[in-house]
Amino acid sequence: MIIVFAAIAAAVSGAALAQNQMPSTGTLTDNNTASSMTLDEAKEQYLAAWNQTEFDAAFSTFVEEFSAAGYGVYQEHGNVFRPGETMVLYVEPVGFDHEQVIDEEGNTLYLMNMTADYVIASGNGTELQVIEDIPVGSIVSHRSNMELFLELTLTQASPFPVGDYLITYVVTDEVSGESFMLEKQVTVAESPS
Repeated sequence: MIIVFAAIAAAVSGAALAQNQMPSTGTLTDNNTASSMTLDEAKEQYLAAWNQTEFDAAFSTFVEEFSAAGYGVYQEHGNVFRPGETMVLYVEPVGFDHEQVIDEEGNTLYLMNMTADYVIASGNGTELQVIEDIPVGSIVSHRSNMELFLELTLTQASPFPVGDYLITYVVTDEVSGESFMLEKQVTVAESPS
């Protein structure tokens, strides 16, 4: 039996904290032109480009369990695991949608909501188990966050036998209905090399 846990977190940097305090008045200037734009205008252009981006993973890697402390902050783990060892895939999704929601005080907030399916197959491609529609995160934010990470976690309640496996992760943006797929080869070995 395999138990699945998932988590999502928003990355918050000092700059992100500052943006929540007051509108930006900073101006960006290109030395080659006389034009300039405010930071808010640049953010609007970035969001417009984001909204044209296909939902996908910009980056993914296995990480040590409990090591993901923020966006881009983690300790990597190879793709070789011991029988019974937890497998955590760190994923940075891009192109997800934001659903505007209104809170009880009438404030506009933004919902980001994702689920995942896991398909576990043996090294020869035989499907062993399918785990569907796992909630991997639902965030309601005052901002339309774009730096999020997911932790897709497989806990081996009954240890996998030693061998090679293919784990297919299908992550779905519940707001847009779009999905992307990641395939990861893993090896379960008595003593990882």
